[in-house]
Order: sequence, then structure tokens, then C-alpha cells
Amino acid sequence: MLATVDNPSNVVEWAMAKMMNQPEILHKAMEEIDRVVGKERLVQEADIPRLNYVKAFAREAFRLHPIAPFNLPHVSNADATIAGYFIPKGSHACPAQPTWPRPEPQSLG
Repeated sequence: MLATVDNPSNVVEWAMAKMMNQPEILHKAMEEIDRVVGKERLVQEADIPRLNYVKAFAREAFRLHPIAPFNLPHVSNADATIAGYFIPKGSHACPAQPTWPRPEPQSLG
């Protein structure tokens, strides 16, 4: 079991900040919502399967700003060498996303 001090609403705040700093993302999301949902009503749960760009953006926001410091444990399915470290097949790993390098930390993608 993992616990965290943040909740998903924090990720929504980060996502909104990213959209404000990258208006092309905001406009593309708004265009998709207008096309799929229209301007006469709010987004419904039934609309979500057709909002592919918005879903991809949300997933990217959760990837860049995870609510927990660690991912769920993974098991390597083959021998691997990562950053000079040998990881034998069958090893358990719990990646810490905040330590992953980001070449352009202010941009999505």
C-alpha cells in the first residue's frame, strides 16, 4: 500500500498551469471538447472515450506530477543494464518518478 499527501486535484492544478504556459495545448483541448461535446452542455462521463487529446493530456499530467513518489513495483522480464547498473531478469523495482531526468521540465510530452 502506498500513501501520499497530495490528491488528484493537485495534478489538475499542475495541468492547468501547464495549459496556461503552453496555450497551444489549451486551444487544442478546447477545440476537441467543442467538437465532441459542443458548447450547449457540460462534459459528461459518456463523452470521455471520445476525448482522446484531453485524456492523453491528463495522463501526461499524472506522469509528470505523480501523486505518489513511487510507481507500483515492476518486475524485469529480461536482463537489462540501466545507467550502468545490471538488473537481472526477475528483479523487483520501484521507480521513483521525481528523480527521472526531464530534458525540458516545463514542457509536456
